[in-house]
Formats: sequence, structure tokens, C-alpha cells
Amino acid sequence: MKQFFKSKFFYIITVITLLAAIVPTVMYSMGVTPILRNAVGVVLTPLQKMFNSATDSIDGFAAYFYKFDELREENEQLKAQVAELQSQIYDASELEKMYEWMTDFIEVKIPHTDYKFLAATVTGRESGNYSKVLNLDVGSSSGVRLNMPVITSEGIVGRITEVGLNWSKVTTIVEANSSVGAYVERTNDAGVCVGKFDLSSEGLCELNYLPADSDVRVGDRILSTGFGSVYPRGLVVGYVESVEVNPYTRALTVRVKCSTDFSDLTNVMIITSYETVAVDGSKLTDN
Repeated sequence: MKQFFKSKFFYIITVITLLAAIVPTVMYSMGVTPILRNAVGVVLTPLQKMFNSATDSIDGFAAYFYKFDELREENEQLKAQVAELQSQIYDASELEKMYEWMTDFIEVKIPHTDYKFLAATVTGRESGNYSKVLNLDVGSSSGVRLNMPVITSEGIVGRITEVGLNWSKVTTIVEANSSVGAYVERTNDAGVCVGKFDLSSEGLCELNYLPADSDVRVGDRILSTGFGSVYPRGLVVGYVESVEVNPYTRALTVRVKCSTDFSDLTNVMIITSYETVAVDGSKLTDN
């Protein structure tokens, strides 16, 4: 805008306007005939129209910039409103996830009224391509102790193997040398699920010590027996993925796909206390 008012075009228009206003007055005072005044009017009228158009354009140009400032301010306000709405949507989404998570654990709690839970968040994982050790954000100050079982609503995660003041570590059931007393739900045949180094990256463990005549099949659900005083009875370990029979020894090699996806865990529950129950259903002790 400032450059326009300093331009030659602006000066020319200004001079023409002054002439258009002054010349008729001067001519009238000098007694110039109407014919001459008419001739001058013929010459000046197009110039006056051009100046009026230019003035309208300038007014429109100024109005555009004034409107632009209003639009820019309105746009900033809209951006702030959108950011606030996005924040509200995120909060609502997080609350919905938390609600779903708590609902899942309530479903676990209903048939196991003796369970006492402590919620925990997964804060990290041990480095290494096949490591299945998780870091949690709770420790001894929250009552966490060694060998407490850790679960999700889908089933067993593992057990507490290290405890700090405000942190702890979980060794999952697929980690090498981990073991869980387990049985086939359909047949009630008992064995032991053990972690294997070459299977852990696939979320698999191996069910050993089943009877040679066991009728275990692909798809069977595997549950914890409760023996060994770490995991309570009836927690889901996983589902049978494959069954192989050694042609010489007739021993079974059963691979179990764990029900929990260890790579995608964010929230878990630590079972801080539960009743140990015998096979016949009688109560033994409180863990």
C-alpha cells in the first residue's frame, strides 16, 4: 500500500482530479462560453471516471487487507479450537482404552474372587532380538515381590524376577528356561510348558511330559495347573499349534502358541495374592 501512494500513477491521478475540480470553476469565472466548457468536460470526464475506478479499486484493495487480517485471526482461533477438540478426542480415546482394559480384568476377577491385582505399565523391554523380559513401573514400594505372576486378560505373561523400589522386571513364559505347570483343558492331561530359545521370537513354548497316549490336538487350550506355587490354577497359557510324534520313542512334541502378544503389551496386572487350590478343589494356602 505505501508503495502505491509513492508511485507516479498516484501523482498523475491526483493532478487530474485537481484539474477536473479547478478548471471548470476557473473557466466559469472567466466567462468562457458553454461550448468550450463542454469540450473541456468531454476531455476530463473519461479521466474522472478512470480516477473514480482507481479510487474504488484502492478502497477494495484496502478492504481486502482489512478482511485478510480478520480471516487470519479467525483462522488462528479455529486452529486453537481444533487443537482443543483433538486433545479431548485423545483423552476420550485413552479413557475408552482404560475402560476396556479394566473391563477385561473384571471378567478375570469374577471367577477368581481370591485374586488381588496390582496394575502396572510396561515401560521397556530388554535389548536383544529374542529377549522376552519386560520392565514395569512398580516395585517393592507398591508391594511387588519376586515370583509374583503377571497376566493380561488373555492369559499369562510371566513372573517377577527382579524388583527395585519403583520398578520390576518380568521374565515371560517364552523366555528360555521358563516353565509353567500346564494341562490340556479338553483331556486334562498334565505336563510342563517350557520356553525355548529358538521358539521365543515366535511367541511359542513347548509342552513336555504329556502321556504318550495323550489325545492332545491342534487348537486345544492349555491352562496352568497351579503346581509350583507361582501361577494359580486355570490361567490361560495358550493354544496348541502343532503336535508331532517321535516315530521311535513315541514321545510327543507339542508346541503352544501363547495367548498373550508380548510384543504389543502396554498394561498388565500383577497378582499379588491368591488362594492355592488342590486338584480336588480344597483350599491349601494363600500366596
